Amino acid sequence: MPSPDAAILVFGASGLVGRRVCRELAAVGVPFEIAGRREAALAEVAAEMPVTYTHVADARDPATLAAAFAGARVIINATGPLRDCAAPVLEAALIAGAHYVDVGGEQGALQALYERHESTARRAGLVALPGAGVDCTLGDLAAAWATAHLCGVTDDGPLVRTEPAPRLAEDRPLDEVIVSYVFDDLALSAGSQRALFGAAFGKPLVWRRDRWEAGRAGERRRVNAGPALGGERDAHGFAAGDVVTIPRHIAATYVATFLSTTRKTGTQAALRLLARALPFVPRAAGELLAPYAAPDTDYARTQFAVIAQVRRGFAAAQIVIRGRDLYRTTAAIAAWTAGQLATRTAGPSGMRAPAELFRAQPALRELSQIADLSIEPSFG
Repeated sequence: MPSPDAAILVFGASGLVGRRVCRELAAVGVPFEIAGRREAALAEVAAEMPVTYTHVADARDPATLAAAFAGARVIINATGPLRDCAAPVLEAALIAGAHYVDVGGEQGALQALYERHESTARRAGLVALPGAGVDCTLGDLAAAWATAHLCGVTDDGPLVRTEPAPRLAEDRPLDEVIVSYVFDDLALSAGSQRALFGAAFGKPLVWRRDRWEAGRAGERRRVNAGPALGGERDAHGFAAGDVVTIPRHIAATYVATFLSTTRKTGTQAALRLLARALPFVPRAAGELLAPYAAPDTDYARTQFAVIAQVRRGFAAAQIVIRGRDLYRTTAAIAAWTAGQLATRTAGPSGMRAPAELFRAQPALRELSQIADLSIEPSFG
């Protein structure tokens, strides 16, 4: 029988991120169960960590999900690709009476979840927080913190909100909110590579004057993540999840996300051309663009920065968050989020953006300690 003490279940526990989520939970002594498609792989995880129970379950089989999720308080979905598995896993979690957290910020998948499951989650009195990772939790919280400062808002209270968050700048919307993701020595799994290339098919969404619309092809900005990441460099428009979550709690005329994966000018130009060409490439051919990822790839070598910039008139504010190891950081964020939900006694329900569930500044301060992040506010 499943353990009554394990409030958290990690689905996809034997995968790259799932195994790291389990390590984060085990490191702080949180009891957890695991689930996934392959019994032998789950057994390997259980042999490495103090797992209370294992379940064989498949995202395509609702009966196995129902059996695995019974009794859990929070489901962490660490499987992929999210465009295929997020909806059935979320639906099974809500039916089981569990909160839902996933580790991806895929823009299309995120938007679909918010559009289709908002009322179901709210009626169930549960929270669904997709994108509990580097994309899009860090950008969403950083934008909320910068906006609160720009608007002169003091957001006091418990870290986990007990009441719905007010929408910032509602009386006088910001001119723009820009979140940029900057990487050096970016090492990605094959699945993450497919998601990255998949995000380049079609134009990324932007938020413009109270609606989502397609951004301009090849749009780019100059961003500066600091000397350690090469100073000023080009970033091009990218379909990150922040464009979906930020307008829920910040009123702004324009919200967009950008990506820089290299500081090399020639490579940047090639990536811009690739981004413009990919919408005309058949999707089946696009799958071939994901190269092989060696099992011993050193993912910890990746350095990253998330830069949230907000502007209203001549006033601006910026938060830069820097870290290493994209996958370990995402795992730490997901495990922390699930832990907060597992012990929460009251608060807003429904599909929630990170800043709708957590107060931005204290949440980022706590995450910085857990995930070895540095935070650099810049308030002009």
